[in-house]
Amino acid sequence: MRRNKGLFTGMMLFGAGLAVLSLLLGDRVENAVGGMLMGVGSGLFAMGLANLLRLHRAEKNPRQMKQEEIEANDERNVAIRRRAQAVAGEVLQWSVMAAAWISIGFGAPLWVTLTAVGVFIAKSVLELCLMVRYQREM
Repeated sequence: MRRNKGLFTGMMLFGAGLAVLSLLLGDRVENAVGGMLMGVGSGLFAMGLANLLRLHRAEKNPRQMKQEEIEANDERNVAIRRRAQAVAGEVLQWSVMAAAWISIGFGAPLWVTLTAVGVFIAKSVLELCLMVRYQREM
């Protein structure tokens, strides 16, 4: 637990440092670099803070946290979560294809369309590989 606290505190400090560095560098670096530093720094800070708050809550009420962990790993809840993830993946897959068609309609560069199609194909191949793997395991 203490090691996690140190890790999350370090994450917060590193994130804050990156954000401050972005502000200090200002116009001396490109906007993309400054924006990247600020974005990564803010994200690390927020992630560290959220995890520290979660650890603090777990220390205050360990019984409730244990119950929530049991519920999260419950067979029914796991099945619901996996089904939701599968549906979200399907929606995202077909949204990528719709974006490819829209990019063709707007006359976007060919690489944009091919990238969208490549993502669609990669997701489909990954899905097939995982189906074969899970059929062998189950």
